[in-house]
Amino acid sequence: MMTTMTDEMKDTQPWYKQWMVWMVIAPPLAAVIAGIITINIAIETDDGLVVDDYYKEGLGINQSLKRDQLARDLNLKAVAFIDNLALKLRFEQPIKDQLLSLHFIHPTQSQRDIEVTLKRFTEDAYQAALPQMLSGNWNVLLEPEDKSWRISGRIDLSATSSVSLMPNLK
Repeated sequence: MMTTMTDEMKDTQPWYKQWMVWMVIAPPLAAVIAGIITINIAIETDDGLVVDDYYKEGLGINQSLKRDQLARDLNLKAVAFIDNLALKLRFEQPIKDQLLSLHFIHPTQSQRDIEVTLKRFTEDAYQAALPQMLSGNWNVLLEPEDKSWRISGRIDLSATSSVSLMPNLK
């Protein structure tokens, strides 16, 4: 008796050339690869948003509030202008400090934060050179050398080149 081969029996392709096998293997394989990439990102990048010593940080909040209150009492307000690598800052009224620190704080990546020391060049104005071109969103914090007061603001350098700095009103 002679048997005839059906189409199913004639299919002699190896398993890895079958499309149905790859339809079964692809989703779990993609999940494993995405998991490995996610673990790699988590290990290699710093999460600057987590504070190691939260208790000590909490105690420091009261000192920060006193700095804001002093800035409100002194009625400190300023405007900072950024033009390429030049930074100029002008107060509404003169202050006594010769040097000020201006901190550009990146909202999510603390390794990109920049501190600039401003020097007085007129009674109510200060200037400094920026170490690099800045773009995007930044929180800006201004304080004197003794850190007795602080004023702050937020700037989107893709839309504007100036920022108003004033005490927190919380």
